[in-house]
Amino acid sequence: MPLDISLVRRAQGEFNNRIAQPRGVQALPGRTGPLTVRNGQQWLVAALALSSAMAIGRMPPRGVRAPVGDPTPLPGARAQGGIDHQAVPMLGDAPTAPVVALEHIANGATLGCIASPRHCPQTLAASLLTYGALTASTIGSGVLGYALGRSTAPAAGTEASRESSPSLPQSLYALLPDEQRMQLLQIVRDCGTDAAACTAPAIRSLLQELPEATRRQIMVTLGVARHAETHTHGGWPAGADAAALAPMLSWVDWAADLLGSVMSPAQACFQLDLEQIAQATLDAQQPGMTGAQREVAANIARFDTLRALFRRDGHTLQQLPFSGSTRDSFGFDRTYNGCNLMLEFAGAGTPRRTLMVLAHGDMTGAREGSSGASDNGTGLATLLALARKLGAATLPDGVRVQLLVSDLEEHGMLGAKAFVERCLAQADCPDVALNLDMTGRGDGMTLSGSDRHHFYMDGDSRALQPPPAPVTAAEAQLRGLLEAAAGEVGLTVHDSAGWVMQSDHVPFQRDGVPALGMNLADAADITLERDMQQARARLWLANADVDWSRFEHYLNGTLGPDETQAMETRMDAMEHAMHTYKALPLSRAMANIHNRHDQLDQVDPHRAMAALAVIENAIDAWLHASAP
Repeated sequence: MPLDISLVRRAQGEFNNRIAQPRGVQALPGRTGPLTVRNGQQWLVAALALSSAMAIGRMPPRGVRAPVGDPTPLPGARAQGGIDHQAVPMLGDAPTAPVVALEHIANGATLGCIASPRHCPQTLAASLLTYGALTASTIGSGVLGYALGRSTAPAAGTEASRESSPSLPQSLYALLPDEQRMQLLQIVRDCGTDAAACTAPAIRSLLQELPEATRRQIMVTLGVARHAETHTHGGWPAGADAAALAPMLSWVDWAADLLGSVMSPAQACFQLDLEQIAQATLDAQQPGMTGAQREVAANIARFDTLRALFRRDGHTLQQLPFSGSTRDSFGFDRTYNGCNLMLEFAGAGTPRRTLMVLAHGDMTGAREGSSGASDNGTGLATLLALARKLGAATLPDGVRVQLLVSDLEEHGMLGAKAFVERCLAQADCPDVALNLDMTGRGDGMTLSGSDRHHFYMDGDSRALQPPPAPVTAAEAQLRGLLEAAAGEVGLTVHDSAGWVMQSDHVPFQRDGVPALGMNLADAADITLERDMQQARARLWLANADVDWSRFEHYLNGTLGPDETQAMETRMDAMEHAMHTYKALPLSRAMANIHNRHDQLDQVDPHRAMAALAVIENAIDAWLHASAP
């Protein structure tokens, strides 16, 4: 990193104005012009002083990668990358930050005296004053530790939460074993407040029970300890820094304040809910089960866990069972049974406006060990968070919000189709619906409206390629509120023209119920998925062009020559479309769902909380807006 001369000059000015002059100390001599070195002797002294100062924040060795973006890991998640603990020059088991300062200030003073013996008294006086200011700062850090933690922790739901380098609280959190991470989440959740007075005592107890190796890693990360095998002296005689000063602030208190600031109670609740949903899905997949049995058991456990979590928060769910039949890609019928879950919040009086927020509760990929954390555990944890907030609010008169957990989305959006059929028959459909699917990944937000549902083909609609649905005023209003809310938290809204989010909002849109689909995605993934959707559509059209009712006659050789030729031409076209479709690369997001990769480590909780903030703000604005 280049030396920032302007920063050095500002720092010297701050020292003179705030510390030296108010205490009656003569300001350090010097010029306000550019920093210069006038002769060979001063070049040597400056180089030695700079190398001594840089030792405080030692650069990682060549070949060692600096830490990369590491969002707060979820409990049970595989650590993303690693923490590169930078050593601080210390000796012994209880080294302190003041020792480091004394070591390097003394070295600088020695060099100054060598360079200019006439000014040695002034150099020593300034060094002592500087050391006194640094020591006072260390003592005061007990009071300021919590504020420091808050300032270094990125705010949930902002662009700052996605910076490339983890904050100090995040780095400490990443060092905790899984069990202690869970305990920390529960401490923050149970406090229900950001006040350190609530969380600190319990977190201190947690830290004191950590394994010795973890405690040491935390101390190294805080800069109050050093790996013994990397100790170097900064010029003092051996042992001179062994016990120079006692610690002015317990590392346990400092670490407790920082860990208390690593997340809000709302984020702790979200992560614990997601952990329980994902873990229940995995626990149900017992050895010896067939693949089909694993899928059934995982989804039963998933819905049972959801019911329990809603009951825990004091909510009673409506059970909306459904059944029917659908057709696969070759026109064969298959029966199904499912059950949607719904929760309502309403203001006084007859509902005049209704907003629905839904997310699918089922998952697929259990036969390969998926936990369904990303698809769609994030959407479900978001519904639970919305239920807590809506349950504590008083809605305006005549306004209703419905939360729907849809079933069998992974088998053709069957739960959403059943709900739309039901609400149309009862003339009780929402004015507009918002579908959430995979909200814990990606570098921006997507919104999929009614004007693009026709890009998706499932073979189970009244028309293979239905026309676009009109975008109503209610849908346009909700889109505007979501885009405005995204701007408030610094979340990019991707331009995704020609692409459709393939999820449960599509059945709403196809039957004329205004709806939007929302998720988080990487811009590069949208391009890949758009290409795949277009290839998939060509495959569906080629498949529909084959008269499969004549296929048995074709095999038996009972078709005429012209019919046989036509059949073969159409099947060749379908086979070519199939090969083209299968040859396309999967997007990163699609490659990590419906299989063993869909685990908690695929979820970025900061991005999930940013999405939740967008949804909460948009709902609040919708509740108090006039009908379009």
